[in-house]
Amino acid sequence: MSQKDNAGWKEHLLRELREFLGIVLYLAASFSFLATFKSLILIQLGIHNFVHGYITALVESLALGKIVMLAQRIPILNAFERKPLLWSSLFKAVVMAVIVFLAGAAEERIFARHVSEAPLKQELLIMIAHLSGLFAVFYALFLVRGLDNALGPGKLRRLLMTPMEPGSDKTPAASN
Repeated sequence: MSQKDNAGWKEHLLRELREFLGIVLYLAASFSFLATFKSLILIQLGIHNFVHGYITALVESLALGKIVMLAQRIPILNAFERKPLLWSSLFKAVVMAVIVFLAGAAEERIFARHVSEAPLKQELLIMIAHLSGLFAVFYALFLVRGLDNALGPGKLRRLLMTPMEPGSDKTPAASN
């Protein structure tokens, strides 16, 4: 293997690692936010679930980060790639939410962590809430990634993280 090939391989690996870490950090923050809400509801019932919720959020973000990285290569996920970003992101979010929900349901059946005695109506509401949360997290992820891709790598980050000069023509409001 030549040094040029070796350097290209290393750069590709670093790019993939940065992308993975970005996804994991976003998912960890999102799932921790959702875990906080869940724990605040449970604490009203006398159940202290904060530590478990945050550990679960971190572990899930690591696992789902890899799933997102792999799922991007599934042809069905790119079926709406030529559509407007709004619809493309919507489609990807729905597909990913369903994949993750079904994987979680399969894991629940295989490892049976708990047995729910909730009435069917409550189980349905829990399922809808879970799918809605997953959808919101994935929609934001795919929308931001799509915007970054459309603007050019790193451009969105610079727009969001770089201070604007007061009175400059480069402020988002002045560009309309």
